[in-house]
Amino acid sequence: MKGKFFSACLFSIIISLTLTQVCSAKEDLLGHITYCSGDIQVKRAKQTIWAKAELNMPVCFGDTIRTGEDGEGAITYIDRSLLKIHSNTRITLNSIISPVEKKNSVLLFFGRIWNKVSRKVLRRKAFEVQTPTAVLGVRGTEFETASYEDGTIIVRVDSGKVDVDNEIDRSTLSSNQGAQLTFDTKEIKTESDFKPEWERVQRDARENLFADGKRYGGYVYSEIHKRRDHLRSLVDKANKLSEEKERCLSLAKEAKTRGDEIDYESYISKGKKINEEIKELNRKIAFYGRRLECHFGLFSHYGYLAKHPEFSKKFHGKEFILKELDNIEMIHAEFNAMIEEGMKMSMEDMEDLMDEMRKGIEEFKRKKGIKNRFDELNRDS
Repeated sequence: MKGKFFSACLFSIIISLTLTQVCSAKEDLLGHITYCSGDIQVKRAKQTIWAKAELNMPVCFGDTIRTGEDGEGAITYIDRSLLKIHSNTRITLNSIISPVEKKNSVLLFFGRIWNKVSRKVLRRKAFEVQTPTAVLGVRGTEFETASYEDGTIIVRVDSGKVDVDNEIDRSTLSSNQGAQLTFDTKEIKTESDFKPEWERVQRDARENLFADGKRYGGYVYSEIHKRRDHLRSLVDKANKLSEEKERCLSLAKEAKTRGDEIDYESYISKGKKINEEIKELNRKIAFYGRRLECHFGLFSHYGYLAKHPEFSKKFHGKEFILKELDNIEMIHAEFNAMIEEGMKMSMEDMEDLMDEMRKGIEEFKRKKGIKNRFDELNRDS
């Protein structure tokens, strides 16, 4: 009996440590939970266990946060930016950021958030909110946005500027302006002195979804397939460029060994151009990866509603959602592997070689007595 009690206690301690663990690296820490009330939970990146949010709990790169009917919370970033999370909301923090870009990103699958972005962070990096319907690029300080279950989003800017981009149209909202978009929006219309009816739009969105789940589920389903194919083409192109870059570096090293200065510079120059192309592809892979992740999150929510014993009773079209749910989850697993492949392409080796070349040229110019710069490079290595 004591053994069973000890085992149960040990298991509880292990689970507790798992749930409350901090970020694996200092650079993964984004901030801390500075307010929490009611049902609010946190799931660490690449984990499946949800933990009840606690005051001063650290939040890290890739964490997912969800609130229930009575849940509310606030996160203070280490740069002093502030994120308030309303009830019935699910977000992920800084998911899929390219190694070559500096950006704070929030994926808002559904629900409502308010942001106050530090001017300090805007001087150093971009800040964006991704929703299944549009991307919000922040160029100001305070704004609020909601993304609802039928794809309707509301954006209101308290101060500063926010760029709204639905990949069909783009508009910049300024202080006291706002906009309301849906999956079908072609033109983003800006409204001045915008006062949205948040709760009414949320209720209407739930009614729309339950009235025609096949329509909204079908839209998200088609977006997932379209974006997956686009991402795959980007990753394939990046892989081919990476192979070509490695070939150029290999040929440059051979030229260096035999003292062929002209060939060395030629191959390095080609490698540098390829590297810039890879960097741009890397950013695109991260951006479209976040777009796709938003649609996975929303379709997963549809699956939850379709399976819920109470909600499923009034969910027309739930059969389509349930039929495709396993397929979407399989595509999501494929997507995670594809993103990992796309993000693994490091720029460090190429940049080190660029530094070596620059230093070699500078040294060569300073010491005009050297006829072959490789003599100096080889002497240093």
